[in-house]
Amino acid sequence: MALPKGFVDLAAASDAPSGTFVSIIGAVVDIMPPTTTRSNEYMFTFKLLDPRLHASVHGFRGLTVRFFKADQRLLPKVRNIGDIVLLRQIKMQPYANQPVALSNYQTGALVFPAAAIPDANYSIAYQGTDRMNCLGVPADVEKLSLEEQAYVIHLKAQLSATIAQIPTAPAAEQSRKRDPQPLPESGPPEKKAKQSGLGHKFQLVEDLRHQKFADICAEVVKKFPNKYGTCELYVTDYTENKDMWYYRPPEEETGGQRDGDEYGYSGIQKKTWPGPYGWLVLKVNMKDPHAHFANNNVEEGDIVLLRNVKMKIMKEGAKLEGDMWPDDRNPEKLLVTKMKPDLYKTPEINDLLAQKEKYWAARKAKNAQHQQQPDGQPKLTKTEKKRRQKLRKKENALNAAGGADAADGQQGGASTKRDDGTNKYIRCSTEEASLSSVRDILDPDNVRHTAKLQGHTQVIPFINAKYRAKVRVVDFEPKAIEDFAVPPLPEEDEEASPIDAMDWEASPSYEWFFELLLEDASTATQTTGPGTEQKEQVWVSLAHAEAQYLLGKDMPDPRDLRHSPQLLAKLKEKLCILWGNLEEKGVEEALSNRSFECCLMEYGIEMDDDDPEKKLAAFGYKKMFRMFGTTIL
Repeated sequence: MALPKGFVDLAAASDAPSGTFVSIIGAVVDIMPPTTTRSNEYMFTFKLLDPRLHASVHGFRGLTVRFFKADQRLLPKVRNIGDIVLLRQIKMQPYANQPVALSNYQTGALVFPAAAIPDANYSIAYQGTDRMNCLGVPADVEKLSLEEQAYVIHLKAQLSATIAQIPTAPAAEQSRKRDPQPLPESGPPEKKAKQSGLGHKFQLVEDLRHQKFADICAEVVKKFPNKYGTCELYVTDYTENKDMWYYRPPEEETGGQRDGDEYGYSGIQKKTWPGPYGWLVLKVNMKDPHAHFANNNVEEGDIVLLRNVKMKIMKEGAKLEGDMWPDDRNPEKLLVTKMKPDLYKTPEINDLLAQKEKYWAARKAKNAQHQQQPDGQPKLTKTEKKRRQKLRKKENALNAAGGADAADGQQGGASTKRDDGTNKYIRCSTEEASLSSVRDILDPDNVRHTAKLQGHTQVIPFINAKYRAKVRVVDFEPKAIEDFAVPPLPEEDEEASPIDAMDWEASPSYEWFFELLLEDASTATQTTGPGTEQKEQVWVSLAHAEAQYLLGKDMPDPRDLRHSPQLLAKLKEKLCILWGNLEEKGVEEALSNRSFECCLMEYGIEMDDDDPEKKLAAFGYKKMFRMFGTTIL
């Protein structure tokens, strides 16, 4: 059944730009008791679900809705799981990278108690003058239309099976029972951890395992802050866990890449890893509010207590990492604490400091032994020398191609153990989402772009959706890289699309804007030409915000590139990491670059009235794609 006029589904509301006002209808799937804010207002939080949101990747938990009222009696009368709530003119305002619908002075709310909603088989009785019982102020009740009432009945029937699986205990009781618990895992029993004053979840790094939650007390080795609400901490308690990345000590380095995350954001050139070495350092990915605290208060060398860290190994061949995301039930709850040794004299910190002293004493002794060897180099066997020579040869080829896949151009050369060929210097922020092929994203058969509108099956021009794909760059626009930075559009220009409507701290004198032609790289074939399979391709645009994110935090603000040779050179160096030899290759020369994973966003723009193709386009809209959440390290 179609949504009533003027309403949007919850999935579309979740993807709406910040500040957008929407009207929505959903079933209650979670309720939290009202609490008081610092301004002595009452805050009431609940979550809504509808079929579209339930089918999305991250929407099965529901859309968070928050009401603020000075008088508790004016809050919506939501009482039970399964109640249907109709909201008019509620404001979408993302919080901690999560969509949240916030009430305002013009928000209208109607609550339909689940027990008062009739079975769909008897809905005909409510298509005339009969009205269902609903809770709300009289002005909002009078606005209820027959179309909206029919949709409420239909929505309850659609979600009845889903609602039946949700516990219906009182909200206060649910709130007490919702502390995250470790996920079950098959396998041999783990050794019993010794009791700790930091709580029953406290674990040493050596005891961390996939899909477990743990409290960790560790020293910060490195911190990589990010202005987009994230932070990466590299921490250690000097205990070893071979599920984590291995950091080679200096005596094992060959001047090239390590088996681990690269330290440094300047492309091919790398900085020296300060230690500790081996399987001792855990990477922890943070989002706000934890990231904000770490970015502003935590320094390298500090000892921190990280609570409720979720351990994960994302895919085969990946390493153990930790995640600290915001709590859906209490988004402002901070789980990072600085543990100053002079204030927190705990056994755990004492053990950590003792392990640290022991480790560096051993390293000092090993360094002294290393210095005594001829030319300061360890003695190598013939096999080890050959292995290092082969590795260095391959790394030099990779560096010369700007991160290209040198294996494509080698003829029978010796190979070393490698990953799946994905470019390590490009990172995608949404690694949890499953990979989609370019063909599935384009949807040429309109499998996902067909909907029933007013009883008729029609092809819709676009859907608001996000994807993760494995691709390589095969072309770009404009052809002159000097034109990748352009003056901003004048204010009197036509209104920007919702995706372009972003608030920047200051309007730059120049903006990044360019397009990339991406080719599907989800199969083994890496080139196209005679005798090879034609790959699906898609043009994607990068406006200023997405391009700045792609180029990384060390890229200066854009200027007139035709009069900024140093900035142009830096830009080309960055893009070389992205697309290898694409810019300078000849007509007959083969393209040599590595595939990478990126985030893509599908959206639509209304075509100009004078565009001759507008009459042929469904609803006068054109499908577009944009790259986002992808960074060149």
